[in-house]
Amino acid sequence: MILAIETSTPVCSVALRGKNGRITEKRAEGRGVHSEKTFLFIKELFDRENAAVQDLEALLYSNGPGSYTGLRIGAAAIKGLLFERDVPLFTFPTLLSFAAGVEQGRHSERIHSVIDARRQHLYWQQCNADFSNITEPEVIEISRFEELILKEDVLVGTGWDRMSSEALDGVATIGTQGISAVNLIRAYVNPGLKKYFKKEDPVLFEPDYLTLSQINNSPIRR
Repeated sequence: MILAIETSTPVCSVALRGKNGRITEKRAEGRGVHSEKTFLFIKELFDRENAAVQDLEALLYSNGPGSYTGLRIGAAAIKGLLFERDVPLFTFPTLLSFAAGVEQGRHSERIHSVIDARRQHLYWQQCNADFSNITEPEVIEISRFEELILKEDVLVGTGWDRMSSEALDGVATIGTQGISAVNLIRAYVNPGLKKYFKKEDPVLFEPDYLTLSQINNSPIRR
């Protein structure tokens, strides 16, 4: 069995690939849902499978960038779950997980994964539909990002709704429905993406927090 946790945005999503290979997800969206729902969802999924943490093959975590509060709560849940248990923890870049969930065949060559970074910025990563040519994540001004978008590109994540209607013309957009812990499980079994998982020490690992200081100090590509 594989448990996956996604808490990097306003979406709280927990998914479990059960003993029969079927993936089940519990999710909620909104303010405060991470502290209210993360542990509850984990318990409900385990109860449904009549299973426990020690039955897991692996635990997958969407490691940021993203919301400081959401990532902190997710990390705390993992540290508690895996304390003194021999279950491997693998982290995966959040923005790349958004792209992993985009339905194949419905998009062009370019997928842009974005997270609202507040002020006039987005946290952004781009890849091709076959997950080749994956760029490094970076903070980018919305106005600059609008200049890079082409018709038939796909945008997935949060914050793109702050872009101008002209920039979004002809662009496929996917909102929070594209953010899911299920994406992590799909990526884990995808030979082209599994290499981007990083094995972590549950005691020592820290998420890739996105803070205002990062936004202010990060270089903007021109």
